Amino acid sequence: MIHRSRGGVAPWLMGSALAALVATGAHAEARAYQIKSQDLARALKEFGLQSGRPISFTDDRVRGRRSVEVVGTYDDEAALRRLLRDAGLTFVRAQNGFAVVRADGPEMIKVATQAVAPATTPAQVRAGAAPEPIQVEEVVVTAQRRAETVQSVPLAVSAATGESLAKQGVKNIVDLSSQAPSLQISNGGGGNAQVFMRGVGSTNTTVVGDPAVAVHVDGIYVSRANAISGLFYDLDRVEVVRGPQGTLYGRNATAGAINIITNAPKHVYEGAADVEIGNYSALTTSGMVNVPLGDALAVRAAFQTTRHDGYLKAVNKGPGTGGNDRNDQDDSSARLSVLYQPNDRLKILVRGDYLHRGGAGFADVAFPLETGDPYATNAKVNISQDNTFKNLTVEANYDFDWATLTYLGGHREMDVNTVTENLASDNHRPTYQTQENWSETQELRLGADSGKLKWVTGLYTFKEKSATDTRILQANGNYLAFFQPYIFSRSVAAFGQATYSATERLRLTAGARYTHDHKGRNGNTYLLKPDFSILSLVVRNLSDETWNATNWKLGLDYDLSDTSMLYAQASTGYKAGGYFDGLPPNAYEPEHITAYEIGSKNRFLDRRLRLNVAGFYNEYRDLQVSAVENIAGQNALVTRNAGKAVIYGVEVESDFKFTRADVVDLNLSWLHARYETFVLPLGDPFVNYAGNASVDRCYTANYALPSPRAADFAGCHMARTPTWSLTAGYAHTFELANGANLTGRVQSHYESEKELEFHGFASNRQKAFTKTDLSLTYASGEGRWSLMAYVRNLEDKAVRTNSNANATTGVTTNGTAFYAPPRLYGLRLSAKFN
Repeated sequence: MIHRSRGGVAPWLMGSALAALVATGAHAEARAYQIKSQDLARALKEFGLQSGRPISFTDDRVRGRRSVEVVGTYDDEAALRRLLRDAGLTFVRAQNGFAVVRADGPEMIKVATQAVAPATTPAQVRAGAAPEPIQVEEVVVTAQRRAETVQSVPLAVSAATGESLAKQGVKNIVDLSSQAPSLQISNGGGGNAQVFMRGVGSTNTTVVGDPAVAVHVDGIYVSRANAISGLFYDLDRVEVVRGPQGTLYGRNATAGAINIITNAPKHVYEGAADVEIGNYSALTTSGMVNVPLGDALAVRAAFQTTRHDGYLKAVNKGPGTGGNDRNDQDDSSARLSVLYQPNDRLKILVRGDYLHRGGAGFADVAFPLETGDPYATNAKVNISQDNTFKNLTVEANYDFDWATLTYLGGHREMDVNTVTENLASDNHRPTYQTQENWSETQELRLGADSGKLKWVTGLYTFKEKSATDTRILQANGNYLAFFQPYIFSRSVAAFGQATYSATERLRLTAGARYTHDHKGRNGNTYLLKPDFSILSLVVRNLSDETWNATNWKLGLDYDLSDTSMLYAQASTGYKAGGYFDGLPPNAYEPEHITAYEIGSKNRFLDRRLRLNVAGFYNEYRDLQVSAVENIAGQNALVTRNAGKAVIYGVEVESDFKFTRADVVDLNLSWLHARYETFVLPLGDPFVNYAGNASVDRCYTANYALPSPRAADFAGCHMARTPTWSLTAGYAHTFELANGANLTGRVQSHYESEKELEFHGFASNRQKAFTKTDLSLTYASGEGRWSLMAYVRNLEDKAVRTNSNANATTGVTTNGTAFYAPPRLYGLRLSAKFN
């Protein structure tokens, strides 16, 4: 529904703002805009002042409407188009400026080529309309805690709108892997996402592990890896910020950050619905409705359900209870957002969401493959998951004119109940796990973008508590049980960053952050009888550790022209230490990074071509690496510090809209990642297994010595660091006679060979591969509905994303692996309402 103007043609200039006296430049000339979201009439006046071009409108046409924030470098028409985006209005060029008109009738146009008098009829306006300039779309991001376009941010940041992600079939965080250079994301057991960026990540997705890439949803840090996979619907955008973000984001952002931003309520009536069907009996439904409730209040509700059969088929159901298919999906989620904006100064946004994950869940498959098929396995246990996630976020902003105060608070709860199966041929026994987790985040920021100085400073706190009960059935009928009723983590930080414009083209940036972390637990590992009574205590699990760190950032950026920028920066990052099973000393130290980066961001050919290049050199100290070791006679996941690693590389991102109908996009990375110093003094199960003396590996060890023996991993490839990775896409749009259009897109992703863990065993290596996606989309002329047909993984290539040899025996020729989905295809019907 669109509110129509009650005013006629005559009062065009009554109550309007002729906010500038002289028109300037052609529409392709860009300038810096700083217009916050506010009452539309006031925003239009600011547009006139900042653009130097007259802007006219009627009071009744803009009354009760709000503008979109316009901050960054735009040409005048792009800035005005964004300003009016959510108001149901557009504009024509009037005299030497612009006139605001309705966007819901026959006068809906983008730009007029000549002055349009107030009495111009709709037919005359359409006849004088010129097409929108051919330019690559720019996305506004908040990677530096303020709104800027991607091209104006002196960082290696990739961003995509929710609409473009949906068109490319991105349904969860794992699908983001092809959206940015040097990014590797995969699912592990239990659906825990493992994120690696520029060669650094974490495979310890247990309740005591921390990620190296910080994931934020609407500004709130998500600490648990299994809580970030079901949130990709009704999105505004996703930002992938590469390199350490130790100043502004701090907590566990040594490799970078991923920011997921959902759509906020708007002051317009609108709705949307999507239905998708595909192979494996896939059915996805989603919908959204946005309702303004007066001038100050707006509400937005969205939901999604996703279901499909398992990709991993249980072909041998065995005696007793038969095993079910794995790697299925049965998710239901909903989100409610409320925006309260009583005046131009105060803005309060409250979001709440709920996710339930059912079905069998994710599972590794044993290798060597018993069935010869990576998507089929022998199974004897009916596995299941019954997991719920609840989140509440509050964001409040108050504008003091000289600065804006922001409060950001979040509360997250997680309840996990799973039954999994060890699929090794000599095992097939179940594991039962329950886990409860809650976390709270509080952040208070004060910042301003006034004059030559842009700055932000703030305080941050994070608290997390967990309890877990894990019971693993042994061959003798007893259970190995981990009872950890009290696990905690606390972090506090103070930070600040400022950018000073030394000249119109040169800017200097400096920032710092102080962090204090406190982590620990109190629990035990037991052997239990079949009736779950205690047989014996294996080991007590105690820890209470604290760490402090100060991180900094220095940078400069320089505008070579209005469309090209160079930047250089040095920064540090920090990831808190932790602990593993047993009694102290059982802690590992924090990891630290010092990173250097230079880059260039460019728009060429009248903004048809975007070309961004970044080169980086990272030095890691005490890099945290997880492996299985023996604790009190039992295998346990142990994290050690790996001394030093050096990573350097080059990244390229480009989009080229060479005609109105043709677009090419590309991202490319070349990566060199090696351990420089990494010694395990007592080895691990693989180093200490004598049979590996003649096995292809990267580490050196003297197998003439008895175990435990030391191993030196210097020179070994870091896990999940292909030397080359490339994603290239091409789309062509056919304009049809009925006003509709048909868009075909092909996208292919290539990766060179990579190690999936750090020992360098051939059994844990993924060979080079390509993955190609195709789509064909029909969109109606009025843009109210579309139908897309797609194929993902056209090659039907079975690509391993996780692989670990058998740590119980140390034998490298058997273990478990996780595979990306096989070929998928389907249809997606989308509709919009207003």
